[in-house]
Amino acid sequence: MIESVAARQRGAYDVEAYYDNLCALQDSVPLPAVKAHLHDRVLDLNGDRVRANDWGPIVNTLRINKTLEFVAIRSYFQQPVDEKGEIANEKKAYIWKKKTPAVRSKEVTYRLCKSLRECLAATPVMSCIELQGLPLRERDIITLAKGISKNHTLNHLSLEHCRIGDDGVEILCKGIKNSFNVSSINVTGCSLNSRGAELLARIIKVCTVSTNTLHQYLTRNFSRQLGTY
Repeated sequence: MIESVAARQRGAYDVEAYYDNLCALQDSVPLPAVKAHLHDRVLDLNGDRVRANDWGPIVNTLRINKTLEFVAIRSYFQQPVDEKGEIANEKKAYIWKKKTPAVRSKEVTYRLCKSLRECLAATPVMSCIELQGLPLRERDIITLAKGISKNHTLNHLSLEHCRIGDDGVEILCKGIKNSFNVSSINVTGCSLNSRGAELLARIIKVCTVSTNTLHQYLTRNFSRQLGTY
């Protein structure tokens, strides 16, 4: 079975029905965690509990959606390491690789960011996106930044513990500076150095980004290198 154009058009405004339909098309069971808060226009999901096969209906539903106001995808998975910060041996590394949740794979993070890009470009209501603990790669950030640059409703963006680094922040800032509606961002635990802090400081000057979160982050982490903003 193939979804119809009419089904996609209705699905943009009926999240639950469209998600159920996509699950039926691939003969899978809809996840209660996905549907738990849809009536409040919220998708808040622990990605560690979602299998690889279950991500298809989720990202395809999100891609066309025009009613969700809050989207959060989180990962809390951590590999055990020794005192040097490394996995003890190859056998343990292999075991933990098999246990790593699908949400941490480059395929899933890229599909997720692509769906967010398309959603951001079309939504009239999306105001908050939180991606927590996801190992976002460069192409993920590039894709997400493109969506942000085309959006006019997003107020808050959080990439807490996504470890995007200075290069990722530079890409992100290029998207944010073209989106004057963004009022706050959270880059806690993103492995930033002084260059990343400088890039964020420039965004404060040219955009409406709130200093409540960002200024405190810069002051706490980079006051010695950069002085007070």
